[in-house]
Amino acid sequence: MEKIVEINGVTNVWCEEDMKYYPLIIEDEEKGLTYTLDTEMFVYFPNLTVRQDDRYIGIWGNRRKRYLEKSKPLLYLQMFDEGSLVDHLIEINEQAEKRMDMLEASMAESEGVTEELKAEDQMEWVRRMNSIISRAEEIVYNDLIYA
Repeated sequence: MEKIVEINGVTNVWCEEDMKYYPLIIEDEEKGLTYTLDTEMFVYFPNLTVRQDDRYIGIWGNRRKRYLEKSKPLLYLQMFDEGSLVDHLIEINEQAEKRMDMLEASMAESEGVTEELKAEDQMEWVRRMNSIISRAEEIVYNDLIYA
């Protein structure tokens, strides 16, 4: 039979086994944790929560995340546990987007893919740009995502 009583503003539970009251919740100020009493086993369990990070990691960040999960699970778990995973994914996404822009611009310039070509022959411009984007993506995958 469970008996709950408030003593000095603290909720306590009566334990029949050792005939004592135990606080329902205790705080460890040194560690910054609180513990809740399991009233069936009379064992304190820490109140742990996982902080959810809802920042946008982008397309390249998601690709890097999938790669780490499948190919480097220990690194993925270590970064997840340390809380550095989302920061890493955001950084990779920013680097990949900048790299893509730089590569596309330099390849287009070196191969003569200009606005004039776009105005004259749209299909040729699209063909060349798709080729440039595909090659730039491969470079980004090799240099950043699979690194």
